[in-house]
Amino acid sequence: MTERLTRGAHPGAEAGTCLMEQVSLLAGERFSDRPRCTAPALAALAQQVNDRVSDAARDRLLPLVPTLADAASCDPRDAWSLVATCARVALAVRPDDAPSRRLLTRATRAQRRWSRVRLDGAAGRIAGLRALPDLTAAFHRAAVLAGPAGSPERDDRLVGLLHDAVGVREHEVATVA
Repeated sequence: MTERLTRGAHPGAEAGTCLMEQVSLLAGERFSDRPRCTAPALAALAQQVNDRVSDAARDRLLPLVPTLADAASCDPRDAWSLVATCARVALAVRPDDAPSRRLLTRATRAQRRWSRVRLDGAAGRIAGLRALPDLTAAFHRAAVLAGPAGSPERDDRLVGLLHDAVGVREHEVATVA
């Protein structure tokens, strides 16, 4: 595993690795920023966080590689949970943010709707992909409200967002490592 993550996609590991490329290597998959071992919505969120934090903060994402390498959920509720996580990060900064409030409401309704249906395999993955436009919107609201690019506040909020999304608190990873 590399000691440093870099922004963006790379042609091969010798040119550097982003978070999800590092996940593909650990999982023994073909070098890619979209490894099959990670749910597509979670991989998309991880890519966005990787590319929007500072170089120093990006290193705080490395401990998530093993967790992301074992996150191949086929449950559409998980994708909508990511939308809710991003919306909550935005609302923590600006509680009156109407777009984030709408996204949180939409995510809550979708999670409730999908809790009545059990989808496995490809059908579940495809259903989860329906959340991607909302996930993109929710993440962008969180990133904009998190603070100016390169600021410690923004880095802390975005790194924390991804730790929350995978269910691993950053301080827990630090104590285990």
